[in-house]
Amino acid sequence: MDDNGWNSWEGKKVFIETRSNRQFSGIVTKVNSSDNPPLVWITIIDKFGNQVSFVHSEIILIKEEK
Repeated sequence: MDDNGWNSWEGKKVFIETRSNRQFSGIVTKVNSSDNPPLVWITIIDKFGNQVSFVHSEIILIKEEK
């Protein structure tokens, strides 16, 4: 998924599963990218009100929750 694809998640309620088998639910508040190295950081406010950030390569599943 390119940077524009990741940006489409901003503002949405999501479920995320990571490579370390952790699961999170929350609202994506920010998507930041850098060019060198090419990284995309996704920040959510989880269901407990905590801010959590992930690098895109750690996410194995992201889906929108309704």
